[in-house]
Amino acid sequence: MRLDPETIHRRIATLLSQRRTFVIATIVETKGSVPQIAGSRMIIHADASFEFTIGGGSFEAEVIQDALAVFAADSSQSREYRLTKPDLGMYCQGVVKIFFEKQTPRPQLLIFGGGHVGQALSRVASATDLFSVIVVDDRQEYANIKKHPDADAVILTDREFTMNIPLVDDDTYIIIVTRCHATDKLLVKKYIDAGGAYIGLIGSRPKIKQFAKELETEGVPAKSFENIHAPIGIQIGGKDPAEIAISILAEVIQAKNAKRRSESSKLKSVTIQATGRD
Repeated sequence: MRLDPETIHRRIATLLSQRRTFVIATIVETKGSVPQIAGSRMIIHADASFEFTIGGGSFEAEVIQDALAVFAADSSQSREYRLTKPDLGMYCQGVVKIFFEKQTPRPQLLIFGGGHVGQALSRVASATDLFSVIVVDDRQEYANIKKHPDADAVILTDREFTMNIPLVDDDTYIIIVTRCHATDKLLVKKYIDAGGAYIGLIGSRPKIKQFAKELETEGVPAKSFENIHAPIGIQIGGKDPAEIAISILAEVIQAKNAKRRSESSKLKSVTIQATGRD
């Protein structure tokens, strides 16, 4: 594979579009005899597989191990490597400084329903730059970029909400704020066990209670309904669409940050075991 910047940047963009998390290791400084020039990059994945090269051999193997620790870090890191026999069993005698940068796609906020609350939520969520905001509706007048000018994508789907729907991964936050009970139920049944990071349903407490009963009679285990945040949002008072949107977004951000802390703790534990470092 060619190592020109265009090829590498294109690959980085592709991985992010696939919602992959990875680490880029870049040579930022060299001294003496070294196998690659400053600016050379490689991509390291969480399973220690990699793409491209910054020199190969024991030096690159050491860089890959150090990159694994970056997956658990909240910030970029750098490290200097001496390509000598005592340090890495190499005879180059040069010094290489590597900059490690974790690349993570933004979490996906999937808003089902482009009505008043959906419009307000797409505006406030887009303003934070914390999420890739996607609005889905089966009505052309609401699946309209004019109503959601700041969203990353606005999708017109069919009545069964099957066409053109993005894949849900464990960093997808699902918001169900559609126009009717039947559509809400359809979407809850579809996504309740789909593996998303969060699923929230709008509605009053009596509606939610009745909703849960109906779903249970339709075969959805009561335990599965515990995965639903319903009624959606942190209770801040107010019924204006903007106020509801802010309460929803606050709860989603809270869930996102709790998930990040949990993942970081798990990755740190795994990395220590893999590298033998603390």
